[in-house]
Amino acid sequence: MPELPIFPLPGTVVFPGMTVPLYVFEERYKQLVRTALALETPQFLMVLSREASDLAQPFYGVGTLVQVVDSSENPDGTFNLLGHGQTRCRINTSRREDIKETDGSSRPLYLSALDEFPLERSDPNLERVAAWDALDAFRSYAKTFFAADAVKQIEEIIPEDLVFQASFICANVRVPVDE
Repeated sequence: MPELPIFPLPGTVVFPGMTVPLYVFEERYKQLVRTALALETPQFLMVLSREASDLAQPFYGVGTLVQVVDSSENPDGTFNLLGHGQTRCRINTSRREDIKETDGSSRPLYLSALDEFPLERSDPNLERVAAWDALDAFRSYAKTFFAADAVKQIEEIIPEDLVFQASFICANVRVPVDE
């Protein structure tokens, strides 16, 4: 697997199976997009960034491989991207480049090789039991926090694949992003 650009964002977690629109305007992220688009399969790693006070490790060590589904560069050099989460992976930062911003400051651009791609999954039988329990808990949660017609819609669109099912649940539970 080639070295991939890392897209750390605060407050944003992308799960496998999720499609995410991105508007890219910072210089380092525009460089990241150019790097990703130059790959044979345009892709990057999306990770949750940590608080600015923890600069020793600026982002979490597990992220999602995101394939670029559509991209367009705007006349001002910004990008509109549509990415689709593929699989979770463990990130091993292999290189950091400093990119000059338009205001003259320097911001890091991270590139990575993957330690584990994809992350190893558990015993399929244990996954099924955990998925059943998680889905049961999510149904109770949805009845409490969502409108009745939303609960009906949820039942119609819950994915069959356990990884995508887990992603669906995580994406729809209202908890702080860091959790």
